[in-house]
Amino acid sequence: MHSFPLIDLHEDLLLHLNYRQWYGDHYQTSFEQLERNDARIVVATAFPVPPSDSYFDPATNALIQKDFDEYNAHCVTNKNWRIIRSRADVDAVLGEPGQHGIMLHIEGLNAVGDADWPQLERWYEQGWRSLGIVWNLTNPLGGGTKDPTTSLTMLGEQMIAWLQEHHMIVDFAHMNERTFWDVAKIIKGPIVVSHGNARALCNNPRNYTDEQLRRVAKSGGVVGVFFARTFVTGGAPATVAHVADHVDHLKNVMGIDHVALGTDFGGIITGLVEGLDSLDCMSAFWAELAGRGYTDDMMKKIAYRNAARVLHDILL
Repeated sequence: MHSFPLIDLHEDLLLHLNYRQWYGDHYQTSFEQLERNDARIVVATAFPVPPSDSYFDPATNALIQKDFDEYNAHCVTNKNWRIIRSRADVDAVLGEPGQHGIMLHIEGLNAVGDADWPQLERWYEQGWRSLGIVWNLTNPLGGGTKDPTTSLTMLGEQMIAWLQEHHMIVDFAHMNERTFWDVAKIIKGPIVVSHGNARALCNNPRNYTDEQLRRVAKSGGVVGVFFARTFVTGGAPATVAHVADHVDHLKNVMGIDHVALGTDFGGIITGLVEGLDSLDCMSAFWAELAGRGYTDDMMKKIAYRNAARVLHDILL
């Protein structure tokens, strides 16, 4: 049985734990599962469920703060956990068995304006290191996947510059194509798509064209393959083999050095992959890849080495 340390570039961890009414009895992820499956680093979202019908309610920023406080509290209470702030933190958790890290990520900064830079600085001081400027919805920073026409805005350009000055992850997941290419023109360093699959296999705007994949590879970046059925098969029944098909395609287009994991566990509400519905099923994923001729070295690159390289390149 194959088992490797993991870096998961995208999980909706607290969303999954705090909104159990959406998921029933089945847990896709938890702190216990992360430890049990040797997940050394998880990029964990603050995904604010709006108190009203609008994701643009300024109150969502208070919910982001609440999630950051909860993640930090977990790391204070559990001494084998830390907030990932630096490349030294990445090295520390990868270098010592039993250590785990949380990288604080915001998925869609929807309620933001010119007056909010001090709030961003405060979040940075609390350990925030990753931002997806958009979720599915277009916001003041750029266009999400439900809007094919909006480009990166002027405020969005300022945000990208601020993130790069702070050596933070700019997550390209959920950008529409126009915003993707706008950001790709100005980004310095590796492009990170935390969770995304191949559009050639599943024609959905949340997935990525071969041209986009090649741009990620040219930058030295990574794409985290993810396990939401809608973006694996388009909603038809999906198996571990279907996910492995996406891995094959990403590898063939980008090269093995640019494929990573971004499971989306905790946030999958539109359908799970049969046999790959939680972190506890990762051995089936590795078995499928091994059966296709992937060596241990290749699988270790997907499991953690490629992601670690990119985190090391971007963080201070």
